[in-house]
Amino acid sequence: MGVRAAVFWHRTLFRNQYRRIPVTPAPFSLDGKLALVTGAGSGIGAETARQFAALGARVLAADIDPDTAAATVNAIGGGAEAVALDVASADDWSRVYSTIERDHGRLHVLVNNAGIMMSARFEAAPLATLHRQQAINVDSLYAGMQGALPLLRAARAAGAETTAIINVSSVYGMVAGAQFAAYSATKGAVRGLSRAVAYELAKEGIRVNTVLPGPVATNLGADWEPPVDAEGKLIPPEVALAAWASLIPMGRLGEPRDIAPLIAFLASDAARFVTGAEFVADGGYTAA
Repeated sequence: MGVRAAVFWHRTLFRNQYRRIPVTPAPFSLDGKLALVTGAGSGIGAETARQFAALGARVLAADIDPDTAAATVNAIGGGAEAVALDVASADDWSRVYSTIERDHGRLHVLVNNAGIMMSARFEAAPLATLHRQQAINVDSLYAGMQGALPLLRAARAAGAETTAIINVSSVYGMVAGAQFAAYSATKGAVRGLSRAVAYELAKEGIRVNTVLPGPVATNLGADWEPPVDAEGKLIPPEVALAAWASLIPMGRLGEPRDIAPLIAFLASDAARFVTGAEFVADGGYTAA
């Protein structure tokens, strides 16, 4: 086959295939989807719940603190439910999924956002520092994804083009952060776990993707040790945050509203062909 003939054949094949591809109306819409968002009482989780609701999803806003989950739901208004969920408890996951199956019969989106960040020098950090973060940052994702499968499959069986799991990792799962050895270990594990599960579930139309936020102004680091200077004196929070922001090329810390739209995209049918992928949102922090 000559070059011209090959080009003509390729273009004709593409045009014929393109004609057969149905156009999805409003691909970025989440209308009609049921989404479970963990850690939805504050920060990225709360903003994600609000973003989902604005795009038409019915949101189950889950948090270990039911009062903060209720506050998120009140801010959203209609189309949302507060759910008490300790992601480190297998019994809690089982209870929540049983309730979803009873009340809704299916689930379209799972956002594993709940996490904890504990700062400690590696040399002085007890093994319990790793174990606590492992339970909340990794074990919870394992249990959450496993338990969601029957509900995600039910949504597919009912006609959903795809269903989605979005796991929130961190740039500290790919680069080093001072005094974050255990946290980095767990967030690196999230990346590997997400890719492996994505590979296994791809043929079922269950997509699994990972979002890696850079430094974001949330209460994730509530268990941090107070920052101190070389002499052991406390550093004022505004000074510490300014120093951290100076490391980011865009010149500021991230905000939950910088991350939530990315999660919403991955939950939508606009990302129907995206699975096993990682998306960094860090203002250029890891670009160099």
